[in-house]
Amino acid sequence: MSTRLLHALGLAVAGLGILIQFLVGVPGFPAIPPGPIILGAAAVLVLVVPRRWPLFAGLAAALFVTGGGLIEGSVWGRLGHPGAFDVFSGVFLQWAGLVLALIFGAAALRRPVSVGPR
Repeated sequence: MSTRLLHALGLAVAGLGILIQFLVGVPGFPAIPPGPIILGAAAVLVLVVPRRWPLFAGLAAALFVTGGGLIEGSVWGRLGHPGAFDVFSGVFLQWAGLVLALIFGAAALRRPVSVGPR
């Protein structure tokens, strides 16, 4: 599996985790949470556009959501209660996806991008 594909998969999984948290009613989410939209759009860009800049966009999206989640700070309380499986699974998917996206985004940037004829 390519690092580009794993980067996009991490972005999509993180977006799904945030969406799960929104759907199960975790307090503090806006009416339309931007995280799944940002991460989903970045995942599509990484998969569809065979250039280097979508990798930067995906990495920036993952860093943005990671920073926002750490600054907001409620993740530790949600991860500390695995008995609330719906919330715990959403948070776990979000952070597992973000870790994947950050690792494989950085790895994908280190590899040369092969672009076919124009």
